Amino acid sequence: MTWCGVPVSRAWRCGCQGNVASVLIEKPACGDFLPIVDGGFSLQYSPLMEYREGKGMVLFCQMDVTGRTETDPAAQTLTANLVEYVSAWKPSPRREALYAGESAGSDHLQAAGLRLGSYSGGELKSDQVLILGPGSKALGAHRDAVGAFLKAGGRLLPIGLTQEEADAILPFKVSMSPAEHINAYFDPPRANSLLAGVGPADVHSRDPRTIPLVSGGAAAVGDGVLAVTPEANVLFCQLAPWQFDYRNNFGLKRTFRRASFLVTRLLGNLEVSGETPLLARFSAPLGGNEPGRWLQGFYLDAPEEWDDPYRFFRW
Repeated sequence: MTWCGVPVSRAWRCGCQGNVASVLIEKPACGDFLPIVDGGFSLQYSPLMEYREGKGMVLFCQMDVTGRTETDPAAQTLTANLVEYVSAWKPSPRREALYAGESAGSDHLQAAGLRLGSYSGGELKSDQVLILGPGSKALGAHRDAVGAFLKAGGRLLPIGLTQEEADAILPFKVSMSPAEHINAYFDPPRANSLLAGVGPADVHSRDPRTIPLVSGGAAAVGDGVLAVTPEANVLFCQLAPWQFDYRNNFGLKRTFRRASFLVTRLLGNLEVSGETPLLARFSAPLGGNEPGRWLQGFYLDAPEEWDDPYRFFRW
């Protein structure tokens, strides 16, 4: 068989008895995809996932609710709940994203489908989201403007800030403690949380390194790799995906992939929506002259043979 253009020679020996989902979608790093259920190797797949764009929503259900050999009450209940949920769904407001920080961060976010404005100081609107990346210390002169922005209901996503940068920019005190980060455990967030769709696998670093972890001034999640202020309009993420150079160290690829999804999901929860070619492709069926179309618009790295976690298991 062929998987993502890579020949896979293993022999499948398992049946489908007891399967909850036979074919899972890998969580995209681009666009506003909200996984409701996740699973698979590294929890990087989702059999039940919501996609939002504009004022609409697409709900992907890969759960095996059809094709059962017998009537399955769980499958029937899930299907009824999905229809009820979609019928009652209402869109949330959308916000404009502005970025300040190193150029690598801007390049990464734009590659993930975000229409990104830049911020170099001045007044901010309450319906905007300000993303602060490493290297944004120069905005310290506009600290009062950032404070007024937050009081008016604006939202802030600092990514990978140091204590020095946080002290210079943020209008409130947050404490950070440099420490080695490998992973962190936290309970599944509530559906209305700014951390909805995020799990411990998304903050697992396969390259343990010392980073500034939030230890005060905001509610730390896990070991402080994530944090939320009591007002719930500032969301800290201390993993910057573009700082994991998987091209020169293949062992970092899965960390880059999970951290990329993490940042995109957090922005989705802050009401910033990235664009993908998903809707256009519904009206443009795949033709024989478009090899590798699946590589464009949903993920930030190309699959390789070693990306298949079950390659040598002969399942």
